[in-house]
Amino acid sequence: MAGRGGVRSVVLAVDGSAHSRRAVAFLARLIPRGRVTVVAVVEPVRAPSMALLPAGVRGQLAGAAAALERSQVAAARRNVEAAAGALGKAGWTARTSVRSGVPLAEILRAVKQERADLLVLGARGTGGLDRLLLGSVADGALKQAKIAVLIVK
Repeated sequence: MAGRGGVRSVVLAVDGSAHSRRAVAFLARLIPRGRVTVVAVVEPVRAPSMALLPAGVRGQLAGAAAALERSQVAAARRNVEAAAGALGKAGWTARTSVRSGVPLAEILRAVKQERADLLVLGARGTGGLDRLLLGSVADGALKQAKIAVLIVK
């Protein structure tokens, strides 16, 4: 935890949703006390059962998956840059990180690497059966992060 000096390092996870934009706006309104690393995670695009398909189809699917992943990485870069720009204007020292992998695992890895005092993210508000079936990054962060977690709705 930050202790007497307040929050020195924040990891802000964004995904381009309205909830993550609200998290950016909320953090921007706080009195800047240090640095923030804005993180977006892109899940790798993998087509299941590729080995079972004819070579020509595999090639087309692999090309389409690669194009989709490039598009998602570009969107993630735009999201982290926009958030870092807003936070920079508010007085935070902001930097960006676009990662590939499982979102919760990558966010928690960023927290550890940045030695963050606080993790901030937006919550989509899924609950009940949706949470059970889809999982929830916010719920997982609350349960697994070893630092304070601020969830903005």
